[in-house]
Amino acid sequence: MTAPLLTTHLATARLVLDRPTDDDIPDVLEACQDAETQAWVPLPSPYTRESAEFFVRAYCPHGIASKRYTVWALHLRDGGRLLGALEVRRDDRAGSASLGCWSGPWARGNGYMREALVAVSHHALAPAGLGFEQLNWEYVPGNESSRRLAVAAGFGFDEGIRTIVELHGIQREARVGTLRRDDV
Repeated sequence: MTAPLLTTHLATARLVLDRPTDDDIPDVLEACQDAETQAWVPLPSPYTRESAEFFVRAYCPHGIASKRYTVWALHLRDGGRLLGALEVRRDDRAGSASLGCWSGPWARGNGYMREALVAVSHHALAPAGLGFEQLNWEYVPGNESSRRLAVAAGFGFDEGIRTIVELHGIQREARVGTLRRDDV
């Protein structure tokens, strides 16, 4: 049986992953106003201070309370601003979850999200962690950085699985990559 989706403190060589706090609200606001983030993540537009407060104070705690999803905030071990956020969401299919993320523009190109994605994926697939059997990653063609990130973390897209996602009110075809417990 899959464990409840609780935010667990995780650490990597360079990062600390934990629940977002009020201190992260200014960085959530700035990151989610970024044109690249807005293009590929289904966010409110315009993204306001109230949107960032809702994300930190309501959306993230609701995921844990509902046992449907959890969100980790990424920070460097030595502190500093929020680098991004990574979410694991329980799928309708038993034993399966989907992941999604965004990075602040100031954090891109340093491998932080790949490092965090590997740590969260291993935790999500570990029997002593979240206990999922399979993780899924969706990307919309054109968002090649999303595909490269998933591949670097071990997700495979060779099965040709596709789905339809809604992005800014438009139905778009997405590719689905998978990572199974046996793959790690």
